[in-house]
Amino acid sequence: MAARVPYVAREELDSAGQAIYDRIARDRNTDRVGLQFRALLNSPEATGYLTSMGAQLRFKSAIAENLKEFVICVISREWNSHIEWTAHAALAAKVGVSAASLEAVRTGKGLDKLTADEQVMFNFAHELLRTKQVKDDTFAAAHKLLGTRGVVDLTLSCSYYTAICMAQLALKSEMEPGKASTL
Repeated sequence: MAARVPYVAREELDSAGQAIYDRIARDRNTDRVGLQFRALLNSPEATGYLTSMGAQLRFKSAIAENLKEFVICVISREWNSHIEWTAHAALAAKVGVSAASLEAVRTGKGLDKLTADEQVMFNFAHELLRTKQVKDDTFAAAHKLLGTRGVVDLTLSCSYYTAICMAQLALKSEMEPGKASTL
């Protein structure tokens, strides 16, 4: 299935757009921008702002790596994003999230076996995405676990990854060549 919009190559952009392309690549420590961002680069300035937010949250978050990658997986699963799940489930495993926890999120079975910290992250993201609110006790648990900056980073991570997943759905961005979904 082809994307609904063209993937923009670096050379197709003006100098300002090329600077945004280069920043996206630099932020992700790669020389080539992935297809999902190349679809978004049909609106380079907005994409630049969005991906800068994503880089900040992904690489400079106040949330511990394992919990950050875990909650990205929760969000990815909620949106059925094969692209995000495939990338971030692998990253989550590398930073210590158990295969059992990832499988519980992927299948919705065995969620009672999540660690206490994972349960806090899951509840926060799940409530926000499904009910469009976060109960006071859920917020308090997340705040206790993460602190003020951490709970703000968690909220912004839910926002950012939702935006990315929604863009993938609307634009029908494809998996990178050679990648297969693990969702």
